[in-house]
Amino acid sequence: MAGDAVRIAPPGEGNAMTETAEPTVTGTQSVFRALSILRAFSAGRPTLTGPEVAEIFGYSLPTAYRLLRALEAEQFLVFDQHNRAYSPGPEILRLAGVMLHRDEVVAHTQSALIRLRALTGETVAIHWRLGNKCTCTQELPSPQPTRIEAGIGADFPLTRGAPGKALLLDLDEREIRRLIDDPEVPEPDGGVDGLLADLAVSRQRGYTLSVGETIEGAVSIAAPIPWLEQGLAVYSVTAPESRFTPRTAESAASTLVEEMRRLRSILLKQNPFG
Repeated sequence: MAGDAVRIAPPGEGNAMTETAEPTVTGTQSVFRALSILRAFSAGRPTLTGPEVAEIFGYSLPTAYRLLRALEAEQFLVFDQHNRAYSPGPEILRLAGVMLHRDEVVAHTQSALIRLRALTGETVAIHWRLGNKCTCTQELPSPQPTRIEAGIGADFPLTRGAPGKALLLDLDEREIRRLIDDPEVPEPDGGVDGLLADLAVSRQRGYTLSVGETIEGAVSIAAPIPWLEQGLAVYSVTAPESRFTPRTAESAASTLVEEMRRLRSILLKQNPFG
């Protein structure tokens, strides 16, 4: 992605745009810019055009197209001639496959997800912390006709909803206040003090609980995954409020916490020094 200054026009537009020389973008600056573009894709924004990238990041159009074309050349993005937009490409799937097959951890976590759905009968999911957002990366919908689904790739605030708050359980007060100072992070519904009190209770019981904080009519419980680094990923169980009464939610939470203990035991046997 680094190189001499070049002249670039948007793909397919030929001479419709005046080509202008652009200063070279080199080294880590180029890498971070490219990674920022990849992270801009989400379930709500599955495609991006050159002008959109330029507007989001404040780049000139030549810089935006240079980065997009470099990512396309390496198959991290694909370009749709019909809507003139870019979307994630096959190289991302290849890398995901590497992660899925590098060891047995993912197989165990997937197995735990299947067990949780069988035991609770509700929608279960794995959420990762990506930047300052909570992103659903795996989801098994409830087999029941009426159910709650977030959708793979859906982003939620870390400060609202059981999965997001479960990712904060290992942070201290100073780190949480610093997080909320980020203008892109929504303030908790009950304010910072309310969030801190909620997290204190959640640490004692081993899981977080939310009612309608991110999805109307949904009750969700979540607990951290006992692998990799703390605060990286969590499991959740979600159901309609009409079916998740306080008693059934507590029962599902007990099942979730027990499944996390079982998973931790399996992973420790697999890698006792991890």
